[in-house]
Amino acid sequence: MTKLQLLGVAALIFLVATPDSVAQRRGGGAARSGMRGAMIGGMAGGSDAAKTGAKIGVVAGATRRAADRASARTSQQTAVEEETVKLADYQESAEYKDSEHSNFNNMPPAVIVASASIESAAPGKDGIIRKDGKPILGITYPSNWKQKMGDNFVSAVSSDGKAWSVISTLDNIKDKKAGVAEIKKGLAKYLEDIKFDELTETKKGAHVVTGTGKGKKAGVDVVFAAGVFDSGEKQLSGVAFIVDADIEELCKHTVRSICQSIRIEEDFADDTSGLRGERRRIRREN
Repeated sequence: MTKLQLLGVAALIFLVATPDSVAQRRGGGAARSGMRGAMIGGMAGGSDAAKTGAKIGVVAGATRRAADRASARTSQQTAVEEETVKLADYQESAEYKDSEHSNFNNMPPAVIVASASIESAAPGKDGIIRKDGKPILGITYPSNWKQKMGDNFVSAVSSDGKAWSVISTLDNIKDKKAGVAEIKKGLAKYLEDIKFDELTETKKGAHVVTGTGKGKKAGVDVVFAAGVFDSGEKQLSGVAFIVDADIEELCKHTVRSICQSIRIEEDFADDTSGLRGERRRIRREN
């Protein structure tokens, strides 16, 4: 292997190993690990290397990038599976059994959207939000998470009830700053002793607020991460996660995977196959 190839491999390892910290430094905040950092990293978007490749427009380069993305997805899935095993082992420990935990099935947070007027949805299927009959926002939760749907949102709770998430269009929010303010109001209704991390703006423009708190009813320490992002022309959307603090390090790959599954309006418009679809995806990353 040449020196140039070795340098390329080293650069790739750095990008894969540190996506969370890179995204957070762009926002000026301290690096966050666990679920909070994973959420930010999952919404950070493409790399500068992908942008450079898109400008070149070489078919071989497009094919190679597609292979790299496929390899990354495989690695991510492996990480999620290993994490699931570790979480199951922890839940069998005396430490876990002797601790208080949330049950988001019984007390879902009213963050981003109200928890009323929702219907159960089939688990394991993509959550798709439509407007005028057209899909405009989508997400894929793990197959064992219990999903519920409303007219403009999809929410889900992990199989053990210790992690909760929601994604929704924000139809009455004028800008991302206002969206973050509304999220903070919702968190204040559900949590106490809230401590916010520094606001982060990812290089894709999402505004992400993270922090810690305690459930007002359950009294359980939790961590949270929520973001406001552009999902279409003049359309803002929000996504949020709240999980028990003691499992933050045991659900980070799952949360990252969920964030990376988010589709916005242009993704549905570009849902084509073959090289044409690949070129569209590259242009979107650029």
